[in-house]
Amino acid sequence: MRMLENFAVIGGGSWGTALGCLMARTFGGVFLYMLEEKIVNEINNKHQNSKYLGDVILPSGVRATARIKDITASDVIILAVPSHAFAAVLLQLKQAGLAENTILLVATKGLCENPVQFFSSKIESEFDNPYAFISGPNFAKEVAEDKFTAVTISSKDASLAKVLAARLASAQLATTFSTDIITIQIAGIVKNIAAIKSGIMQAEGAGENARAWLLSRALEDIAVISKALGGNAETLTLPAVIGDLILTCYSTTSRNTKFGYEFYRSNYSREFLDNYPTLVEGVSSARLLKRFLKEHNLELELPIVSSIADIV
Repeated sequence: MRMLENFAVIGGGSWGTALGCLMARTFGGVFLYMLEEKIVNEINNKHQNSKYLGDVILPSGVRATARIKDITASDVIILAVPSHAFAAVLLQLKQAGLAENTILLVATKGLCENPVQFFSSKIESEFDNPYAFISGPNFAKEVAEDKFTAVTISSKDASLAKVLAARLASAQLATTFSTDIITIQIAGIVKNIAAIKSGIMQAEGAGENARAWLLSRALEDIAVISKALGGNAETLTLPAVIGDLILTCYSTTSRNTKFGYEFYRSNYSREFLDNYPTLVEGVSSARLLKRFLKEHNLELELPIVSSIADIV
C-alpha cells in the first residue's frame, strides 16, 4: 500500500470541518469540499466555520473548495455528509472521475434509502475502491479544538484498517481497528436512536438509574441486530460502539438527545417533528432501520429501537 499523505474531506458541517482540523494537524494540510460558497470563503479567509463551530479557529492547513475535482486524486477521501446525502455524494465522485486507488473513509452514520441498505453495500455496488469506516465517541467541537478523542477504523480488509489506524494515531487521537464493519455500522445507527430515547426519559423526569438501564438495553439491541447480520460480539467493547453510545446518550449537547427532550415536551407533535430546524439522524435512522429489518425478514426483540421507531 502506498504512503497515505494526501487527505481530503467531503462535508463542510461540524463533523467534516472537525475532521479537516484533525487531518491538517496530522498531515500539514487538507482540502474540505463543500457546496456553500459562504463557508468556503470564511474558511479560506478567516480560518473559521462560524455556522457550525462558532468561534473555533481552524488550523491554517485547512483549505476549502467548492470544486470536487480538487479532491478526486487524493489518497484518502473522508465522507462526512448527512446520511440522506450519502448516495448523491458517491454519484458526484463517480461523475468527477474518482481515482481507482483512492480510499473512501466513511464518517457518516445511518442507512441509504431506496433501497434501504448499509453504506458498505452502497459503496460496493458503485465502486471497486478500498473503503473503511472511522467511528468513535466524538463531539465535533472538541475534535476541532484539539482535545483528546478516540476512533475505531473498521474495514473488511484488516491490513487497510491497521494502516489507517496507524497513520491517524497521535497524542490527541487514540485509534483501534476492526474488521467487523457490520457491528460498527449498526452501532452508529442505534446510538442516535437511543439518544432520542435518552432525551425523552430526561423530559419525563427519569434519573441516572434509568439512563444506565437505557444504555444496557440499547447495547443489547446493537448486539441482537449485529448477531443476526453476522457481526462479532467482541466489537461491542470498542470505542465506536460502547464509547459512542455513552457519549451520545449522556450529553445534553447531543443533537439527538436534545431533540428527544423537546419532542416529548411538544407532546410528540407532528408539526414539531416536521418543522424541527436541526438535522437529527436518529429520526430517519429509526424509520429506515425498521424497514431494513422487515425487508430482511428479521423479527427481533428490540425494545429501544422499536419504541422510538413507533413514536416517529
